[in-house]
Amino acid sequence: MDHISRFPDGVLHHILSFLPTKDVLRTSILSKRWKLVLDTYPILDFSWGDCAGQSSDAMYSENASDEYRQMLTKFMNYVDTSIFRFCKYKFSMQKFKLFLVLPDLELSSHLDKWVQKVIENGAKEVDFGIDLPGYLHFKKPYSMPDAIFAAKSVTVLKLFGCNVKLEESFCIKLHSLQKLALKEVQMDDHLLRRIVTCCPLIEDISLRFCWGLKKIQVFELLRLKKFEIYSHLSKPESVEIKSPSLESFHCSFTVRSVKPIVSVDACQGLKSLILSGSFVTELLLQDLVPKFHVLESLRVGDCPVLKKVKISSWRLKSLEIHSCENIMDIEINTPNLLSCKYCGSVVPVSLINAPSCHWQVEFSLMNTLDILWYMTLKEFLAKLNQLVYLHVYVYLTTIMVRNTYSNSSYIVCFCICLFGDSCHIYELLDAFSL
Repeated sequence: MDHISRFPDGVLHHILSFLPTKDVLRTSILSKRWKLVLDTYPILDFSWGDCAGQSSDAMYSENASDEYRQMLTKFMNYVDTSIFRFCKYKFSMQKFKLFLVLPDLELSSHLDKWVQKVIENGAKEVDFGIDLPGYLHFKKPYSMPDAIFAAKSVTVLKLFGCNVKLEESFCIKLHSLQKLALKEVQMDDHLLRRIVTCCPLIEDISLRFCWGLKKIQVFELLRLKKFEIYSHLSKPESVEIKSPSLESFHCSFTVRSVKPIVSVDACQGLKSLILSGSFVTELLLQDLVPKFHVLESLRVGDCPVLKKVKISSWRLKSLEIHSCENIMDIEINTPNLLSCKYCGSVVPVSLINAPSCHWQVEFSLMNTLDILWYMTLKEFLAKLNQLVYLHVYVYLTTIMVRNTYSNSSYIVCFCICLFGDSCHIYELLDAFSL
């Protein structure tokens, strides 16, 4: 006997929320009861990429075939029908997620209509993404309707691949917004400040690869706990955050010529700090880290300008330094540090005060495995109290023995992976006779 079908709709909806979208859709064929349950399911998740297959070249081509366009039109009709079928029951929508890969914006009127309908239905979470081929994605992206910024019920707003512009007279009403995530979105500084000012409940802001932002300012958000910004397209001049409640700050700029002024001094409650890019210097770390008296986790990576790391902190528990190719010197005075991971190509000169720290050390080298490097490594390891993991990648260029058939060279990757305490690892290193 089917006892599950007798459960109330709310219970069945909760069960379905743990299943992938494809499995949720399959339940409609079980019985009329399950079809009704699906019609009233408050999580609407539509991903054209999953349906079309990510390997389809047509998805990212301006010259999409007629067959592809027919498939896309059919899918959009399905989305259209599903939204209006749900809305006729006049239930509140818990989550609406849409990701479409379009060859152009001929069907953009459908998108505008869906956004309007979802907002009218009182959706709490909106995750809306549009991907276009080539230059269209960055030069002529889809323009997000103003209605999305007047959604009083929305608590989570995620936008991808669109352009956001609002008239100065437009009233932003995202009064319930707690999380804002923008990825590859075009907007300006003034609009970002307007959104932040009108959303006092925001706890989480993520800006990933957006463009049009020059001076990023986030002030007076009393509940903000997490802020992250990644950039590889635009060249922001400054990032300034003033929020006493901020606990996590992640700032990463992959373009080496980008060196914005980063200011988070006012965030005295910061517990986690991640910095990456050419703006990270020895002076910045020396000036910044001591200001955060409750900082527990620090990660520094991909910082080509950084040559020396000097850190002094009594509260720091986790430290990671990776892919900083020019680091030559590490000096850390962190008595309460519990874990540290170092990844690089150079064995650094070091002064270390971290008696309880468990170390993970990784090196990637090219043709530098010699006795001098080995002695430098042992000197470095001798300063680490508890080395639990050592990983060495060595890429050796070797010339093959000549024969009558070939004369060529190839690269050998030699890998050492050692685990255990420092003394044990020394013994193993000696056994390798590097």
